[in-house]
Amino acid sequence: MFVLVLLIPTQAFAVDFDITEVRIDAQLNEDGTADVTEQFTYQFDSDFEGITRSLIPKEGTSIEGFAAAENGNALEVEMEDGLYKIYRAGEDGETVQVELTYQITGAVEKYEDGAEFYWPFFDRSNESEYGDMTISVIPPAPATETEALGYDEAFDTSSIAEDGTAIFALGHVPDGENADIRAIFEPELFPGVTAQGGSVRDELAEDRERLENEAAAFAESQQTAKSIGIPAIAILGAILLAIVLLSWIRASRRKRQIRSQPSEFFVPKESMSIPALLYFTNSSTLSPNAISAAILDLMRKGNIRQLSEDWFELIERTTDYKHEDVLIGLLFDRIGNSQEFTLEQVETYTKNEDNHETYNETIAKWNTGVGAEVNAQSFFENHTGLRWIAGIMSAAFMGLAIYMGIYELFPWMAASIILAMLAFGFALGYAPITRRGHELRHEWRQLKAAMEELPAEQWDRLTTDEKQRAFAYLIGSDQKTAERRASVFTAAESETDGSSFVTNPVFMTAVFVTASTTTSSSASASAGSAGTGGGVGGGGGGSGAF
Repeated sequence: MFVLVLLIPTQAFAVDFDITEVRIDAQLNEDGTADVTEQFTYQFDSDFEGITRSLIPKEGTSIEGFAAAENGNALEVEMEDGLYKIYRAGEDGETVQVELTYQITGAVEKYEDGAEFYWPFFDRSNESEYGDMTISVIPPAPATETEALGYDEAFDTSSIAEDGTAIFALGHVPDGENADIRAIFEPELFPGVTAQGGSVRDELAEDRERLENEAAAFAESQQTAKSIGIPAIAILGAILLAIVLLSWIRASRRKRQIRSQPSEFFVPKESMSIPALLYFTNSSTLSPNAISAAILDLMRKGNIRQLSEDWFELIERTTDYKHEDVLIGLLFDRIGNSQEFTLEQVETYTKNEDNHETYNETIAKWNTGVGAEVNAQSFFENHTGLRWIAGIMSAAFMGLAIYMGIYELFPWMAASIILAMLAFGFALGYAPITRRGHELRHEWRQLKAAMEELPAEQWDRLTTDEKQRAFAYLIGSDQKTAERRASVFTAAESETDGSSFVTNPVFMTAVFVTASTTTSSSASASAGSAGTGGGVGGGGGGSGAF
């Protein structure tokens, strides 16, 4: 289940695309505005209607004049709550380069020692990765005292061009990350901006020193994590794999010993109900076929009598197992009239959507009851100590995964998660089948295989009870073989009171298969948002497609 959660897309039916390249140029003007040009290159792997761009301005600023174009041709744009939808439909396999333009008012703040552009072009609400991103902040005239600093994903990516342009080469940017960029120029380049008191370059220098110290401390801690975490993962992983391998070899050896024993066709002695045998030897999730098998088993025991192909009568309510009570309650009390039910009534009942929840809940309760009968047989060994060891190892691996993830050792984090899942699965599910359990499975599976081509004379040598149990098991486990052999196995089989054992089990099974399909339902949904503004000053944004 954990693996499936990791693999399921975050949005059902979302457009599949990659943003391979992003170029953002912020041309600063003397009045403190910034004319921004963004070029996004999209590669689509599905049909699409357009792209999206969310822009959340910092406090005290605003976004004006947003427009989009492709190869100089204007594109239709809609905006709602900071989310711009650019309509440009296309098909799977297309590569699209869209140019976005807008102006930021109040983009530059001027102080005594410099004029600052401090802006988040995206924030943690961004749901798209950027393959290769470059951001350039261009002064209104050549500058000689430019300083630049990037935060979060933009840290240690800045450089200064000869004309004083601040360039941030971010490269690959994961989704869900911040990356604020900060550039300071000479204040006289912005005569149209009112100066504030105080200085800004000292603050930038302090931030740079702090970030560099944090990076150095992180690198040192990362090295410590490597020296401690990697050997721990390797040693514990080797121990876990050895435990799993030895346990598997032991279980496989026992299974081979049972299979290697010579045997001839026979119907095993009655030890459980037919549904319980199907649960243990075939699948713990009982199929609709198993309901037919359960009805045949109740007919064999004398609880139910079949009056015609479609018509059944309740003879005796006292049963051997709780799950048989549940099934009788569903068929006779909910669907029938307490004494009789017909297959036509099953179809009518399950076609009514108001009955779907009750039907499914009752079948689930029946399935659980069958499982309880199997569990009472002690077919599984209980290695409590070994499972506790695996559980403790699972917790240790999860701790190591968190530790390695904090210090961005992602391959080792992934290895720890996989080993944690393996250990947890072992702790949760390790219960090897006993020798008697393997023998029972082998006997019934061998019987099913033999019945595919069983000669009529060999079938005739069986007792009535053996024939009924064998055929009921076949109905529940192998519908195709049961259909092929139905006429042979049901001919001339009569109870002492003259009623037929079953005239058409294939028809009965088809009714319950249809009932299961009818009562099943599924739903899916998709959603999106414009973002929350987690960058500097409450600004940010992101990219997407629709």
